[in-house]
Amino acid sequence: MREGGPDEVVERYGMPPLGASPVGAPAGRWEVSGQTLEYDPVTRLDVLGPGTGWEHVFAVMRALAQRFGPEGVRLVVWFD
Repeated sequence: MREGGPDEVVERYGMPPLGASPVGAPAGRWEVSGQTLEYDPVTRLDVLGPGTGWEHVFAVMRALAQRFGPEGVRLVVWFD
């Protein structure tokens, strides 16, 4: 995890009051040790939308699908 990432935040401030899982948790803010923490859910558009660089990948996939058909194009991604 990158510096200042969620592990360090949890270690310093404890688990956020998001419920059993952040999936489906509403946006919110809370106070801990004099600090205001804020949570905003991340959407698919936030991660894959315009300005993320993925639009170029999807443009290439569309071009390949036009050439070889939609069944002839597959994207395999590995995150480490």
